[in-house]
Amino acid sequence: MVSTTPSSSPPRRVSARPPYSRSLLPLRFKAKLLPGRGNPSKSRNWSRPSPSRLGPSSLSSHESPLPLVSPLSRSSPYSTRDYLRSKAIQILESPDALPLTFFLNELNFPENSIDLMNARKLLNYLKKNYLTSFCLCLVSYLKFCATEFVNCKEYAFDVLCQILTENEHGLWQETSFMNKELKSALLDCLNTESSIKILHKILDFVVTIATKEVRLGSEWPELLEFVYESIGSDSDSEEKLKCAISLLYKLIPQCAVEDLVISIDSFYDSLMDIFDSQEMSLEVQVQAALASNRFLCYWTNRSDHDRYSTVLLVEIVLTIATLIEHGSDKDILAVVNELTVLAKEKPWSLSSQFDYLVLSVLRIVDGVELQDRTKIIALEFVVALSEKRVEDDPESGTAETDIQNLPVVRCLARIAAALGGEVLVNNFPKLFASHFDAEDWQSRHAAVLFLGIVAEKCSKPKELKHGWNQMAGRIIRSVKEDIHPHVRWAALYTIKQFSKHFKPEFQDKYHEKVMPALTKAMDDFNNPRVQVEAYLALFDFTWNCSSSTLKPHLKEIVNKLLKQLQVYYLLYNSFYLSYILPSCLILQDHFAEYYSSVMPYLKVIMMTANEELDHNHLADSVECITMVWLAVGKDKIRSDIDMVVQLLFSLQGSKLEENDPMRSQLLQAWARLGKCLGHEFKPYMSVAIPRLLKSAKIRSYIIIPENPDDVDESDGSIRALILGDRKIWVKTKVLEEKLTACKGLYLIADELKEGLSVWIKKVARTLVPRLKFAHSEEIRRVAASAMPVLLKSSKVATQEGYLEWSAGESPFKKLCSYVVPALVKALSKESLLEIAAVILDSLDECMKMSEHVLDEDQTDLFLKAIMNVLEKISSLSRSKVGAIEGINQTLPDEENGEEQKVYDKAAACLSTFIITHKNSFSPFIVKLAPCIELMWVKDRIVEERRIALHVFCDVAKQFQEEAFRRCKISLLFLFKACKDENPEVQEVAAQAIGTAAEFGGSVFKSFLKEAVSALNAVMGHRNALQMEYVMAHDTAVSALGKILQFHREKLKAEKVLRIWLGHLPLKNNLEEAKVVHRQLCSLVEVSDGELLGTQKAYLSEIVAVYSEILWAGKKLATEETVNQMIKQLKLHSRRSPPSTWRSIMLSLEPHLQKKLESTL
Repeated sequence: MVSTTPSSSPPRRVSARPPYSRSLLPLRFKAKLLPGRGNPSKSRNWSRPSPSRLGPSSLSSHESPLPLVSPLSRSSPYSTRDYLRSKAIQILESPDALPLTFFLNELNFPENSIDLMNARKLLNYLKKNYLTSFCLCLVSYLKFCATEFVNCKEYAFDVLCQILTENEHGLWQETSFMNKELKSALLDCLNTESSIKILHKILDFVVTIATKEVRLGSEWPELLEFVYESIGSDSDSEEKLKCAISLLYKLIPQCAVEDLVISIDSFYDSLMDIFDSQEMSLEVQVQAALASNRFLCYWTNRSDHDRYSTVLLVEIVLTIATLIEHGSDKDILAVVNELTVLAKEKPWSLSSQFDYLVLSVLRIVDGVELQDRTKIIALEFVVALSEKRVEDDPESGTAETDIQNLPVVRCLARIAAALGGEVLVNNFPKLFASHFDAEDWQSRHAAVLFLGIVAEKCSKPKELKHGWNQMAGRIIRSVKEDIHPHVRWAALYTIKQFSKHFKPEFQDKYHEKVMPALTKAMDDFNNPRVQVEAYLALFDFTWNCSSSTLKPHLKEIVNKLLKQLQVYYLLYNSFYLSYILPSCLILQDHFAEYYSSVMPYLKVIMMTANEELDHNHLADSVECITMVWLAVGKDKIRSDIDMVVQLLFSLQGSKLEENDPMRSQLLQAWARLGKCLGHEFKPYMSVAIPRLLKSAKIRSYIIIPENPDDVDESDGSIRALILGDRKIWVKTKVLEEKLTACKGLYLIADELKEGLSVWIKKVARTLVPRLKFAHSEEIRRVAASAMPVLLKSSKVATQEGYLEWSAGESPFKKLCSYVVPALVKALSKESLLEIAAVILDSLDECMKMSEHVLDEDQTDLFLKAIMNVLEKISSLSRSKVGAIEGINQTLPDEENGEEQKVYDKAAACLSTFIITHKNSFSPFIVKLAPCIELMWVKDRIVEERRIALHVFCDVAKQFQEEAFRRCKISLLFLFKACKDENPEVQEVAAQAIGTAAEFGGSVFKSFLKEAVSALNAVMGHRNALQMEYVMAHDTAVSALGKILQFHREKLKAEKVLRIWLGHLPLKNNLEEAKVVHRQLCSLVEVSDGELLGTQKAYLSEIVAVYSEILWAGKKLATEETVNQMIKQLKLHSRRSPPSTWRSIMLSLEPHLQKKLESTL
């Protein structure tokens, strides 16, 4: 040992622990230091140093007078072996732990590679020559080192584990002496260690050595005693309890579980005590849940398993619920991972608590604070459940409604909707890659089915478009090659969903593979439900196919359809009718040549169903016939119309029950017939229209039960609606009939137009009240869409003389006075933005057709309604953007699409209103001030500023000076907004100033100085030419040009022209660039003296601007402007002195010189 003087010794930290007497040291920690591998007879006494000396005050090597492991050199007086032996003895004989501490530090944090190499040499020497003593030295260090040196203790245990496990059998098994000493030391550490990190390392090491070859009951009973003492009801240490449960959890897979669980009743009672304890920490309960999972997974006795599984699973579910509340992703992942293993190994064990487990997974998916990774793990668990659940029900998976009603599938759908497509696609290889090639059909079924659910339920299917390529081929192969009908059915279901949600890319890319797969499945007569699903998939896939894509397969498809019709004509089973013949709609006129072959079968099926009063099959056949008529057109169907119409007449005269499928199908049939026949439908209108009107007005759809608890919604015939603070129930079939009737009226009105004539007023009186129908947004949507159609019909019918005037008033004007105010009222009451967008569209169209029909109160209501819609959509957009302090307060395109559409519709509607109501609108200009103010108010998103600008420009163009006299203060705010740091605010303000300059007249002239100063602030901004600000810069230059154009006489024109010319050409805002460059060209054309300067002093600057514009081609100027510029350049080149023109050319950049020379 290297001697040091006291003055140079590092200060020693005095331990807070009382010093241990050497006589109290256990005998097992005494060993010899002679070389050997654990023979106690050859060693001298070795004892633990005083605890006060078990650690230096610092671990940095520079505080030590000499590094413990100094570099070996040729000048060393010792040989390498002698040197290593001296250092080894120094570590093992030292009265304190300082040499060992520095040695561990050199191994883990060497200053250089030489120090690391020397430390490793010393480690190898210790292992080879003093292995047993070194191991016991490490164990002693681990046990008695001061707690503040936890890192060194961790290094010591890492070295010890490496030594003891580095060969196949492990050193700990080589001698009984080492085996006994180590086991005893490990148990002591488990009881006393305070470092959680070291404790976990010890637990892992114990698990490593406690393999199945070690019968714990006979070879290490002390370990089991420790576990059961720790988890016993009288255990006084929660840390000790947590350690024991964690150890048990890790040991179960490694050892025979029967060796570990000596008494299953005691084990169960201990777990329940942990779960039931109000004082136990959540960490311990999580460990208990994990241990319970492992126990259920590995316990082999089925009767014991069934006896305890129910209660333990309930406790596991409750633990998951608590973890969700705490947002503990890590622990949820651990518990759900164990449940997934249990679901795969012993699915029957979960059956008793299946619903609770699914509910827990849904709660995980709905957890706002939980990470996507946690939700993916929950998804893996549900996939494992779904594989086994389908296996339990051999009939499941054979019909779409069957499979969608399974709790596990509903759970999958919820997960797909919550996680979103992008997360699922990114995890696709991990989740499903192996499932497609699995031997059991349940795994293949789960994988294929879930992809269909993902495509159907994701709120943003576009997220999946970049990822479905890796999935499509597997799905198509499953349709063609899988031997199990359930898997083929699921693959066809998935193709349907892909066809709907990834259209038309899926069809365009895969039609050559999908069509043969579908036609093959259509011949699967041994599996009728697979066959039906193939026809359904064909319908959805071909709906978005082009005729060129369908043409190669058309003949085969139609022949199969005819074959099916023949089969079902003979067997009279119309189960497939409603699914097969809708495909005719896709084929359109291509199907006409087959019409004469198909129609006889359909008529026979229809009449047979009518005779047998089988209204289900009758509805299917009528639907098929009328859809075929839509496909082939009226010229083909004339000979068959009377037979079907007579049937419709007779059905209409009969009393059909509320739930009779023919009630709705009758209405649809009239609508399709009207769509097909057009004006030839007039003879049937006297029968069809009254029936549609009656159903549209039906009121018997509301149920007010005496006892709400007795209402049964399970069969879907009744559903609840929440209206404000009220709850009502509606009959779904009756409400569907009402919706079908409204759609039918709309369809017929759209097809017949003025041919509706005398029925227009009655249809309008029926549909207008439906604009505010609170119980169905779809009815409100249809009613709103029908309003412009009815006005167009009325306008043409009035012009053609089909409608009579009353009291000198036009029927069309009377209808406008009824419809337009009703739309305004509906807009003011509408709570759904998507329906408000439809109303705005219809209101815009109706106002364009009508004259001024709104009175003062209605005009006021219209403005309030528009402002309300704008505020709703603004609030929604701001909530998505969040509190953004930066300069780019806008939404991504995919987030902004729907909101932007509503903005645009509201702006268009307001513009139309201002134009059509110009004569009476001026008193209401002030009411638009809150909207206009959005141009400069802080913390507004781009869309709000643009809509405000749109309104400002419309008002300015229509009312010009009058508008600015009423809103002078707006100009001052615009000037101030130009000095805002937000470039979006600058751009909008500058554009508004340009509009004000153009239309503000004398009012704007009084603010010219302020306007020019404001625009100069934008153009001269320090970042004006940076990417974020260039659009604002170009807009300001354009606005300054308008000031020059309309108010030049009030300016110091030459100075302003110099500023304006200095910012040309514009290169970013291409629309403004073309306007401004045309303006410049016009000024040069008239030889503007103030622009050209005395003796054309500024001609060189103008030529430089022109050359840049010409070099850019037609991007910065129209073709007309470019030609005019070339003409002016040629003129000035001829009129200017040669030396002057040569000087101008030489002042240009080389590429501009070349462009100009080639042009001239």
